[in-house]
Amino acid sequence: MGDNTASSGFKFDAGQQYQLDAINSVVDLFDGQPKDAEKLETMLRGQVAAVKKTKNAALDLDLSQEVGAVGNRLVLDRDTVLANLQRVQDKNGLEVASKLFVDSALDFDIEMETGTGKTYVYLRTIFELAERYNFTKFVILVPSVAIREGVNTSIRLMRSHFEDLYKKRNITFDSSVYSGKTAEEVQSFATSTNVQIMVMTIDSIRGNAATRIIHQTRDKLNGLKPIDYLKATHPVVIMDEPQNMESLLSQSAVSELDPVFTLRYSATHKKLRNVVYRLDPVDAHDLGLVKQIVVADVQQQGADATPYIKLVEVKNDKGWVARLELSCRKADGSLERRVVNVKQNQELSDPRLTNNASYNGWRVNGMSIEPAYVDLTLHGYLHQGEGIGGSSGAIYKEMIRETIKEHLRKETQLHAKGIKVLSLFFIDKVESFLGDGSNNNDANGQFVQWFDELFREERAKSPQWQALLPQDPAELRRGYFSVLKGKKGAPDGFQEVSKSGATKAEDDAYELIMQDKERLLDENEPTRFIFSHSALREGWDNPNVFQICTLREMGAETERRQTLGRGLRLPVAKSAGGYERVADRGIATLTVVANESYKQFADALQKEYKDAGVEIGRVRKAEFSKIPLQNPDGSLTDENLGYEGSVSIWEHLLAQRFIDKDGVVQPKFQPNTLDFSLNMPVDFMWAEPFVIELVGRANIGKYVKPKSKRHSRKLNKELFANPEFEKFWETISRRTTYRVEVERDKIIENSVKAIKEAPDIDPLRIQVTRAGVKVLRGGAKGQELGSRQQELRGSYDLPDIIGELQEATSLTRKTIVDVLVRSGRLGEFIANPNDFIAMAKRLMQTELAKLVVDGVQYEKIAGSVYELRELRKDGEEEKERFLDQMYKLENADKSNFDYVVYDSDPERQFAELLDGREDIKFFMKLPDKFKIDTPVGPYNPDWAIVKHEDGEERVYMIRETKSTEDEIKRRPTENAKIKSAKQHFEAIGVPDYAVSVPGSWKL
Repeated sequence: MGDNTASSGFKFDAGQQYQLDAINSVVDLFDGQPKDAEKLETMLRGQVAAVKKTKNAALDLDLSQEVGAVGNRLVLDRDTVLANLQRVQDKNGLEVASKLFVDSALDFDIEMETGTGKTYVYLRTIFELAERYNFTKFVILVPSVAIREGVNTSIRLMRSHFEDLYKKRNITFDSSVYSGKTAEEVQSFATSTNVQIMVMTIDSIRGNAATRIIHQTRDKLNGLKPIDYLKATHPVVIMDEPQNMESLLSQSAVSELDPVFTLRYSATHKKLRNVVYRLDPVDAHDLGLVKQIVVADVQQQGADATPYIKLVEVKNDKGWVARLELSCRKADGSLERRVVNVKQNQELSDPRLTNNASYNGWRVNGMSIEPAYVDLTLHGYLHQGEGIGGSSGAIYKEMIRETIKEHLRKETQLHAKGIKVLSLFFIDKVESFLGDGSNNNDANGQFVQWFDELFREERAKSPQWQALLPQDPAELRRGYFSVLKGKKGAPDGFQEVSKSGATKAEDDAYELIMQDKERLLDENEPTRFIFSHSALREGWDNPNVFQICTLREMGAETERRQTLGRGLRLPVAKSAGGYERVADRGIATLTVVANESYKQFADALQKEYKDAGVEIGRVRKAEFSKIPLQNPDGSLTDENLGYEGSVSIWEHLLAQRFIDKDGVVQPKFQPNTLDFSLNMPVDFMWAEPFVIELVGRANIGKYVKPKSKRHSRKLNKELFANPEFEKFWETISRRTTYRVEVERDKIIENSVKAIKEAPDIDPLRIQVTRAGVKVLRGGAKGQELGSRQQELRGSYDLPDIIGELQEATSLTRKTIVDVLVRSGRLGEFIANPNDFIAMAKRLMQTELAKLVVDGVQYEKIAGSVYELRELRKDGEEEKERFLDQMYKLENADKSNFDYVVYDSDPERQFAELLDGREDIKFFMKLPDKFKIDTPVGPYNPDWAIVKHEDGEERVYMIRETKSTEDEIKRRPTENAKIKSAKQHFEAIGVPDYAVSVPGSWKL
């Protein structure tokens, strides 16, 4: 988890690749912006003034000077920003924009699935922008007080992490929350020279002028308005959850801040602008960055007392029609809920509608569109979105029981690991919790009564549970609703309960749930079950929510996804150093207790994702953009195919009918049949194995699993008492150290050649325009521009290219100087330093990686990469797995578990083969923690095997399963790890290391 611990006890990992990718995607948009833009502008102002005689410009200068503002200056023109955007989009496998989004402002979208650390990403982006380009003023705009509280808590928790990270780089920062009461704070925000972060709600800028202090002149501010101070700095505006600030009023409020550019972070953008990075739910699940979803469904069995009816909408296109969700009989006799069109006076039990006798006597008497309702014979009015007969109390009661059972099971499993388990209930109305009471202590609603009764009943079933949670149930549950005392059941507009004179108990619940993340995660804080209405939808989450129970009909479209988002974050465990993230898939599962069947839940969730533009469970157009590109000689590279290529493959699959126009995989796709082929066009033949694998993943079942498929593995305990196993483990887990010898002449020669062959780098030039001074790349060099270009060459300090390249490559200064001088391209460095350094760095790192692996030498040292006692301890802790990821062994004594977990089809085939062969006495899939160091990063081999040859002789083997033996068809980094591993195992006396592929298992 990184070794930087925040004093509060949360540890943040500074090295998560997907987060660094998101951060760099934004920083790279302004590539070419000089660090000292302000100095440059002042220096050139004399020349600018001569050209620039417009009134506007003078006003602009005056305001900055009057305020004394230290602000952000972006001197790149839009064409350069567009070129940077296109490069970033292509690298990230996104559709490449042909022009910037039409708005006059620079708006960029960053799409990250809930629970993947969006707040961390944008806060760290602030520091990177400050370091690279000297931008110092940042305003974080949020749609609500709840989200503002969340952001503020995050800044507090991450402060020491960022201070440690950027200390060496001399970046210090202040953060504040804008409040109309102390509007004067804008003065220090505007005039400070260090990084300033201000968090404000959108409401503090919009609303009418009378209530908005931000637009009123203040004596303390020299007769200026607070907004003038913010405007004068041209802040970078960061919008958190911008889809809730899409109205025109909000948009104009943002432009009033006159931002230098705007960054918009959300999981569900309504309207997309310039997308620079996307981590959608599919990627988040594939990378194991969020919990896996399990659905436990509780449904009413037997005849319904009131049949189920829900009004979806009323329409009058070609005559009146009510769209009702009803329980319809299928051909096989079972019932499923479907939305059907019902006309007036039509009997709902009609065979053409439901074919369900429980609707006898039910008809629609009348309907209305404004407001939308129907009048039902045996019920009366039913309004749009309302349902009857869906979940009677009996079902809700069972759902509460199921949640308590899941909670106790999880608590038993995770208590020893220092992971506190939380459960979250979303309820239909506040009354169901509070009853006649007004706070947590005197609440006596139906749900509270059931919860207390069922909790005692379930806990009594096991002495272990009684010891774990001996408290009174009332201590373990808290309700958090944003309604005030005396307004029971009132609608749920978020208000800060703590400021409303409400009782101490309410105040405390607010602080615990909304602000005090650490206390809520502390084992000694009894709260484990949280009941809420809707205040916890956005802006709140807690990593240790393992159960979510929805005690209400799922309503609005993004409801499942929003609800799930509260519990998708990977859990944290308390350790000596603080709270650390746990990515173990056996632990990181979120159980959703719902009153709809697993299949309905998955389908509805998939529909919500689809409506939000996320292709979960389907093949996305950009699905193939990260496939590695092929060199002309047929070998793969570490470069990616990109969006255009991906679309070509997608269209080929559609034309061949392997997928339909929505990207849904068709029955024709049967990759396990003999001689199966996608008939790829000749340009893409090499990509076929990658395409087959990616299409195979596109199934919602991969992300949402039914509870019935969950299964735990049994540890083979006898194994650890066996001295033969001990000897085997000791042999294969020995540690090594490596050193790398690279021939100096070789690295110089290869780097010089690569740099000489790289494309030209355009010089920066200055163009004086009405809007100020701009730095451009390349372009027309007319007479006038030519003379000014010379001025730019000597007008700013050149970065330390030797230092930067040394840090990136660990080569000596002398070697780097030799490479640069011999490349003959230093003139381009002087004309455009940043771009030149980026090019040299990239090429030298690539050449180095090629040579390093050939020159690596391993030697054995004392110690083990993974101790036997650790292996045993990790094995004993019960893990949950899903049957679709496991192969059940016929000979369970041959391995450390009765099931082998596999990640790919070749792995499953290999496990089956090892299980069946008599000469294989023992085999195991090596756990993730078994890692060896290589020059290109840590490597985790797949299998360890003991084979008996000629009666007695034992052979220890290490095998890596791949889908192809052809090195050319694997990425260079994969090949480098395999080469290094071979050397490592030889050094510790296990020379039998090989790559196994279907058809050539090498056993």
